[in-house]
Amino acid sequence: MGNTNATKTAPVSLPTTPLNFVGDLTKVPRRALRRRSVSNLLRMGHCAPTVMQTLLDASDTEAEWLVTLTAGLPGGIGNTGAECGGVTAPLVLIGLRHAHDAMHDGLPPVIDKGHDLLQRFAGCHGTMLCREIRGTDRLPLRCVGVVRQAPELCAQTLSSDCAHAIPAASRDAYRRLYAHFVEKGFRCAHAVLQQVRRTKPASLDLLDATAPFIGGTVLTGMTCSALTAGVMALGLALGEIEGSRLRVLRMIGTMAAGGDAFTDDLNTFNRTMNLGHELAKWFTGACGSTQCRAIGDCDFSTTEGVTRYTDTDGVAGCQAIAQQVAARVERMIDAAAPSPGTSLVAP
Repeated sequence: MGNTNATKTAPVSLPTTPLNFVGDLTKVPRRALRRRSVSNLLRMGHCAPTVMQTLLDASDTEAEWLVTLTAGLPGGIGNTGAECGGVTAPLVLIGLRHAHDAMHDGLPPVIDKGHDLLQRFAGCHGTMLCREIRGTDRLPLRCVGVVRQAPELCAQTLSSDCAHAIPAASRDAYRRLYAHFVEKGFRCAHAVLQQVRRTKPASLDLLDATAPFIGGTVLTGMTCSALTAGVMALGLALGEIEGSRLRVLRMIGTMAAGGDAFTDDLNTFNRTMNLGHELAKWFTGACGSTQCRAIGDCDFSTTEGVTRYTDTDGVAGCQAIAQQVAARVERMIDAAAPSPGTSLVAP
């Protein structure tokens, strides 16, 4: 685990060797998962990286690049208040574990398991959205419980048969949409990551990890998965890992005093999260919204919505958005890189 009183200040060098999960997350006792989550939160200070680190710890696996992949996701994907980091980080693990499972009734199991996770999460917390979990409280106390429970919910999903997580009517619509994506050779997140210089050629592990981010997060039409991938690419290229309990305590104290706890210098993850927020602001200006269903004016859970998307060649528009996001991320990385000679190796 390393020194809990130190801060990792150098960008993570990403490995090229395939990821190997040694331990079985589903066999870890619930109390142990919760204790580890709280311990990691106290030294990291943000949801998505904390949950990702806890999932790695419970799997007895070292993969710092996965923590930096999630570095910009706190605050609901670039601090936009959207999908909670307690959802997005587990989706990464689900992708890594199940991206190559055999198709089930026209959909890859990562979609079924993703929906199962979203349902479990919403059932526990009433919502999947960061802004609704945080509310208007000065201190995000509810987030502690969310982070504490997220690895447990992930373990439940991983150990469950999720074949019936999606209602039949919605499944038919999702099946048609996914078949259309396959026919067009398009995957939202992959389309971005395969174009960003710092993340290409994208490794199989990276593609697996981001497999659930398609159609606005497992086809639900939430945050555009091209935007999510762009925030992830910023993390991979520029992300650093916070590991100081004292710095996290100072960040909490700043929150309690009504100050700005998200300045770049208060927590190492803040910089990437703030860059993700900058990307999201640009994205909203370019596309009118960060939400997939709003951008395409299509509800993917209905046959009518999917038909509208396919009949209007929605993939062409999504491909253009992915190209724009990749280009914008490239410019942001170049502007924020520590030095002109900095080069990171994709995982």
